[in-house]
Amino acid sequence: MTSLGKRLILTFTSVPALFSLIYFFPHQHHLGFAILTVLAVLVGSIEMKHMLFHDKERPNLPIWAPALLPAMQYVESVFIPQVPLLDISFMILLMWTFSREIPLGAKDNFSSTITRISRTLFLLIYPGYFSIFLIRMLMTNQSTFLLLMLFLLVFGNDTFAYVFGMWLGKKNRNILAVSPNKSLAGFIGGMLSTVLISIAWVMCIPSLSRMFSWWEAVVIGMSIAIISDVGDLVESAFKRGAKVKDSGTIIMGRGGILDSIDSLLASAPFFLVLTALFS
Repeated sequence: MTSLGKRLILTFTSVPALFSLIYFFPHQHHLGFAILTVLAVLVGSIEMKHMLFHDKERPNLPIWAPALLPAMQYVESVFIPQVPLLDISFMILLMWTFSREIPLGAKDNFSSTITRISRTLFLLIYPGYFSIFLIRMLMTNQSTFLLLMLFLLVFGNDTFAYVFGMWLGKKNRNILAVSPNKSLAGFIGGMLSTVLISIAWVMCIPSLSRMFSWWEAVVIGMSIAIISDVGDLVESAFKRGAKVKDSGTIIMGRGGILDSIDSLLASAPFFLVLTALFS
């Protein structure tokens, strides 16, 4: 099966399933989506660990530790907002990372201490810390429609960039060395399509049309399109640095979890800020 065929199958199966989870099961502040986020971070952390560490190397934290951050953010937001549970958890994980070097560093005379700590902190931040902004979105007003809007913009940009790139991008590719297959036509087509999706979604949802004007929808759509592309390119740089084609093999036609959520992780913080600013 061609990569286009695999991509279409994935689009017409996983995307509706995700949208159904968000729209039809918003119970307990989207508990189902929060669990899915934690699981995605867990798998993404395993993928990132394989890119950062060689077979015999180990991070200073358990591989499941980054998934604690979105879980703690959910518990804090829903049950104990008066306790900074996320900050406490993050600081404990940081101190654990640092203190582990006391016994581990002695094995190689501390020659790899800085490298090991840096890689472990990288693993903790991406995808762990980036994912907490998805959880924070669950606590906003109109969280269901805003969360759906974010996914529409990110997936829409990715899909239409691919379509326009295949259609008009054969002669304007290889713009950036980090991702030679990306084309100028794909970037422009994806951005324009994302802006139109943003306007249409805001205008069609009454509660959102009262929150955002059409020009604010344009700004949101354009910003998310650009940031999504940057997130995708950054993850491509990670893979090139690790000398791998895909972050994993769990998703047909896409590679790993990180290959599918890289744009989403980068976009979520900016989307949260923009929607809070405009609303």
